[in-house]
Amino acid sequence: MEDTDQTRWEELLRCTVCHDTFKDPRQLPCGHSMCMDCLTKLLDHSTDSPFRCPDCRADFGQVVELQKSYALASIAEDFRLIKKRRETLAECVYCDCCPETKTAAFKSCLKCEVSLCREHMKDHLELQAFTGHPLVDPLSDLLERKCPQHRDQVLRYYCCSSRRYVCNMCALESKQLGSASDASAVLRRQLTDYMDQYFKTLQQQMNESINAVRTQHEKLKGNPLDRLNGVTVVLLSLWFIVLYYAYHYSVENQTLADALERQQSRVHHIYSSIAGHMADHPLKRLSEDEGMVVSL
Repeated sequence: MEDTDQTRWEELLRCTVCHDTFKDPRQLPCGHSMCMDCLTKLLDHSTDSPFRCPDCRADFGQVVELQKSYALASIAEDFRLIKKRRETLAECVYCDCCPETKTAAFKSCLKCEVSLCREHMKDHLELQAFTGHPLVDPLSDLLERKCPQHRDQVLRYYCCSSRRYVCNMCALESKQLGSASDASAVLRRQLTDYMDQYFKTLQQQMNESINAVRTQHEKLKGNPLDRLNGVTVVLLSLWFIVLYYAYHYSVENQTLADALERQQSRVHHIYSSIAGHMADHPLKRLSEDEGMVVSL
């Protein structure tokens, strides 16, 4: 009912030209009113002669020295102040511990997820049980600050790498996954270095075999059949060398892949243990750890 009355008053006190609450209203001979600035602009740009009312399109002669509607101006100003006061109260954050009196909150506790007035904030400042509870300026969106992945956690950090707000558990998870990524990178680098060394050895062996083929070719130039047999033997030798190193490459690759998988499983197991332990003891200085996250 109150909203309906407010809407009705807004319609009655709205200028038909600027569609805002009357400012310095002037009444036309037909009885309709409009802001003085709006009337002046209409007269400057109007092509109608005589001037027509924008509401009822009534004709009158030249509009000069219209009297200010003091009663309407006073009502419009009071309505504007009441509307502004209501908007301010709607944005105000109230204490969750005294909803009956609608006391304005002084701080919000991110741990308890409540807003507190000065009186109810004393317990957080004096009692040891509330030591470490972060108090920030009043927040009207505490429920919206819930972590979508961990519903019992509040978003209180900003992750620079993912460019989003995260909670304690997200920050811990990001840190542990970063450690797993570092371990994976080390194992991949070791695998790459190992295989590079393998290929260098294989290249050296093939060069030696090619030189042996050339030497054998020089010796067997006189007899085509002996030359063909010698080349066949050398090619078979090269083929067996390639198969040998290919087999060892496959075995070593599988061994390192298994080691990588075991390392990742171990890191995730450690993370799960730490996450379970940290659920009751949130991190206090995650924002200082390797620049991963910063406080809101």
